[in-house]
Amino acid sequence: MNYYGILTNYEERMEANLEQYSRPEKAGTFNLRLDYRTWGKRMCLFCYFTDEDTGEKIRLACWRNAKEHYAPRKCTDIDFARIPTNSLWRCTLEEDARGNINWVMAEALD
Repeated sequence: MNYYGILTNYEERMEANLEQYSRPEKAGTFNLRLDYRTWGKRMCLFCYFTDEDTGEKIRLACWRNAKEHYAPRKCTDIDFARIPTNSLWRCTLEEDARGNINWVMAEALD
């Protein structure tokens, strides 16, 4: 685990049981608790959340933007690489023309 709490090795990932998290199935706005983060292969950061209302566990990806922050597409001031775990977020997911669900916005609830 690094200084900001991002899981960085195999043992940490296995202990966190990340297989229980899946890609979101629907668009909308959800109140989510950040459980874990891991680095992706292509300059992305995977964020693992639990829906506060339903208990559903989802995995969302954010990418490095021009400010070198890892954030949803329409956010510029948030850097999820530096956000503490267990923080609460209102996250907006949108469906694109191909039917993919994309994370586009996040707003802190804490």
